[in-house]
Amino acid sequence: MMIKGYIVDMDGTILDSMFIWDNIVAMLLQKKGITIDNKLKNTLAPLSIDDALKYIKEKYQLSDTIFELQNKLSKILEYEYLNKAVLKPGAKDFIKNCAAAKKKLCLLTANGRDLTIKILEKNNLLHYFDNIITCDDTKLTKQNSTIYQFAAQSLDLSVNECIVIEDALHAIYSAKKAGFIVWAVADNSNIHDWHKIKEISNASFKNMKSITLS
Repeated sequence: MMIKGYIVDMDGTILDSMFIWDNIVAMLLQKKGITIDNKLKNTLAPLSIDDALKYIKEKYQLSDTIFELQNKLSKILEYEYLNKAVLKPGAKDFIKNCAAAKKKLCLLTANGRDLTIKILEKNNLLHYFDNIITCDDTKLTKQNSTIYQFAAQSLDLSVNECIVIEDALHAIYSAKKAGFIVWAVADNSNIHDWHKIKEISNASFKNMKSITLS
């Protein structure tokens, strides 16, 4: 069946931004004059942002409410994304080539909607996407393969008509489980998983410069 569309991840795939998430809680604490060590970094690494905030609030007896910490974190995130995160090599050309070839595009990201829109506008990419699905739009996560089926339906396409492009191992697993062709993009954040990623994805790429549309 002919490929008519692509479901594309943002962080680590088209945007070099995973370093922000690796350090975001540390940046929040630094603003409070607290320096964290590697032991705390390792403790926070597997936690969700909300769980990490609950952990540091208790550990350091922070007077801020979780809501206040979330707001402060959001401001740091926005600054970091809009001032330090850049598109990965070949990402913009790939997106423009999709539009030129009349391929449908869905951006599927675990990021928030407002920030995602600002990032796309900053990089002059917003108008290329037929649909944008963020964590604000669905309770589904990329741990759940259903989210990829949801994304395909948003493009009015079947599973066989889409290719998913991701960088994270868990996301690639989910998309494969849903029956999609999956292309993997290398990132500093997936170095340790790259061997496994190459095994389970249909194709793998150093960056998007080397991708040819199907």
